[in-house]
Amino acid sequence: MQVQQTQTKTYHTVSLDNVVTGVSSKNIEKYWKKVSPLLTKALDETYNIEDIYEGLIAKKMQLFISINKNQIECAVVTEIAVYPQSKVLRYFLAGGINLDNWLDRIQDAIQDFAKSQNCTHLEVAGRKGWVRKLKGFKIKAYLLNKEI
Repeated sequence: MQVQQTQTKTYHTVSLDNVVTGVSSKNIEKYWKKVSPLLTKALDETYNIEDIYEGLIAKKMQLFISINKNQIECAVVTEIAVYPQSKVLRYFLAGGINLDNWLDRIQDAIQDFAKSQNCTHLEVAGRKGWVRKLKGFKIKAYLLNKEI
């Protein structure tokens, strides 16, 4: 009896567990379908989702994500504002799930990026509840808004 030997190929896949990373503008499209629903939930009247996409592609905004078990858990969008006496990286849009899993790590990644861009401060534009969650931030001012 003849025995036929076969050779099998093994393909290794990369499992993305608990990864926090910035996304370069050239990779926005790769993640956009999974990120945009998270961001859409957090939008107000100042931006629509197309504005965010265009800002990311044009490198006017930055995207940071957390991936756990190959699923995107969160997306945070930032922008850099240059004032006469300082350069500030501002978080202004965030959405996701499992906040306690990624919040500290994504803050560290964003702060490292801000330092690499010679920013002197971080700002957060968001709801009042972020004060309790974000480490090292304090209320400096209130943002008031009135529709006209």
